[in-house]
Amino acid sequence: MRHFLTSLYLLGTFLHTLTKCTMSMKGIRNIGTVLGVSQPVETVPGFNNFIYSTKRQTFFKNEAQTGFCNQACNCSYVTPEDIISADASYSFTVYSAVYAIAHGLHNALQCGDGKCSDKITLFPYMVPTSLCSAECPVGYVQKQTGIHKCCFNCEICPNGTYINITDRYNCINCKDTQWSKKGSISCDLRVVEYMPFTDNWAILIMVGAWALVGMTLSMSVLFVVNYNTPVVKSAGGPMCFLILGCLSLSSLSVFFYFGKPTVAFCVLRYLPFLLFYTICLACFVTSREFSRLNLFINTSSLEANSVQLQNVVLLLCSLCFPNRQLV
Repeated sequence: MRHFLTSLYLLGTFLHTLTKCTMSMKGIRNIGTVLGVSQPVETVPGFNNFIYSTKRQTFFKNEAQTGFCNQACNCSYVTPEDIISADASYSFTVYSAVYAIAHGLHNALQCGDGKCSDKITLFPYMVPTSLCSAECPVGYVQKQTGIHKCCFNCEICPNGTYINITDRYNCINCKDTQWSKKGSISCDLRVVEYMPFTDNWAILIMVGAWALVGMTLSMSVLFVVNYNTPVVKSAGGPMCFLILGCLSLSSLSVFFYFGKPTVAFCVLRYLPFLLFYTICLACFVTSREFSRLNLFINTSSLEANSVQLQNVVLLLCSLCFPNRQLV
């Protein structure tokens, strides 16, 4: 203010920014913006009665000896009204500090019922520890239960998350290429495991699939050669080729179970098998051979066979898509 500085941003404590002396200074409104950090002030119960009871001694009027007041005699030059009318932030701060010390000593000495424990020795340099909740184990986050950050519940981080030392209050999700167990403090890279085409079991399964395809193709050629014979016509005629073709195509899905998995491989594992094998079963149901057998069974058994066939299809779908809801 002496140098006529304006448009400033000043930061101060509540003792400097909220006191009447500071607000009454000349030119204080021209220096700019003043930011003050304040704390809540509440009414101290019984404060006025306490001041009046401790200030009953003689009022000291000798201003020359005010520095020795309360030391040379039981007197004071400050009246109770001066203390009560002062800024409440002063009295509440002193009250909070004294109460904190008294409360800490009360707990440290295990006081109660008007007396303290004689078995505890408290030295002046010992600072009592005040903890609402114990520290959480590794892999747990702190969930605040009240207005105080020291009071919290411990919750374990679920699968796919981890806790970082920089943030004790939130579980962090792992990336799509990572994974973690419950209570982890870091994520691990996902390891892709698959059966290569050169594996012995893979070769055996692929040979069996090619053998099935070869058998269906041979059967198709045999049916073409003898297409006009009664045996082929009684077996279904043109529908036989559809059944054999669907069996061959459904067998090809086996080859997509080997090698490094891709999106296309994962789709071709299930879609051809479900599609062509369902068509194959439908052809069996609607073939003339099944129609002849239905002459010897009643309607209820036909409905039962239909339900069983649907259950078979649902079972196959559930085995192929275990993580999806089919109904």
